[in-house]
Amino acid sequence: MWRIINLIAAGFLVFWFAPKFFITHIEPWEIGVRQSVIGGVDEKDFQLGYHMSLTGIHRFHRLPRTIQFLDFSSESGAEHGSLEVRTKENNIIFVDVSIPWRIREGEAWRIVREGLDYEGKAISTAVGILREELAGLSNADVQITEKRLESAKNALPRLNEQLARYHVEGLDVLIRQITFREQYEAKLQNKQYYVVQGRLDEAKRQESVAVQETDTLEKGIQKDINIKREEWNAQIEKLKTQYELEIAALEAEAVLYDRKRRSEADAAYATMTAEGDLAEAKAEALGEKLKSQALSSQAGRVYSAMIAAENFQLGEVQLNSLDPTFLQQFASMKAWRRFFLGE
Repeated sequence: MWRIINLIAAGFLVFWFAPKFFITHIEPWEIGVRQSVIGGVDEKDFQLGYHMSLTGIHRFHRLPRTIQFLDFSSESGAEHGSLEVRTKENNIIFVDVSIPWRIREGEAWRIVREGLDYEGKAISTAVGILREELAGLSNADVQITEKRLESAKNALPRLNEQLARYHVEGLDVLIRQITFREQYEAKLQNKQYYVVQGRLDEAKRQESVAVQETDTLEKGIQKDINIKREEWNAQIEKLKTQYELEIAALEAEAVLYDRKRRSEADAAYATMTAEGDLAEAKAEALGEKLKSQALSSQAGRVYSAMIAAENFQLGEVQLNSLDPTFLQQFASMKAWRRFFLGE
């Protein structure tokens, strides 16, 4: 039992201490360079991961993989002060500039082989290149952003050409600030003030000219508008008169047409009324004629007699029985037929 425990403990110790003696771990932000006491520096860069390293034989140098910054700044606590540069006019300017840089891909082992003194050489090279490039600026160029950016852009290829000897490369040249000496800065500010004041006066003058031109243009436009308005009003009145005449002519034609049609209709109505009255009169006359003819016939006389008999009321009649004509007048059917039918 104790033997098994001892074996487990021994195995644990071996697995625990073995990496420390035989393996080296390279972090993501590091570049590993292995150096051997026998063969010297391995000609390759070791990336992230675990790599064989025998204690006493191998040694790993760890160089930064991340981007580094070389800063020249006037701020307190800065590693390097502002970069002093003389302009074309022999004035000294103080430049705050930053250069992001990194070790070139696959060349970290060369830095170790050549002695690891790459940072100091890179700084001195950058200072020389920047001073040469910025020295081409004049006092006026320093104040122009485009000129400063162009100078920084032109400095980067030259800088990388020189830094390649030390196996590093710059990513950009960022000029943050440029100042002159205090005395010259005051003079420069006054000069800039007068320049700005002159530009302001010129801008006001141009503004006045522009206002006058605008007023003149507005008056011209208003004049053109008034002319066009009068032209359109005249055109409108002309068209209005023309349309009114046309409307009046149409109304006259309509009245004439209405009167003509009304007179024709009235004449036709009168004619038709007269014809109707004539037809009615003729019909009445024909009816009376037919009625007379009907009544003058034997049947008509009988019909008339029947109507007369229905409406006949005798009343009181005093008869004289001694009258010999009584029976002849009222006592026989023949007498009544003669009375009603006239026979």
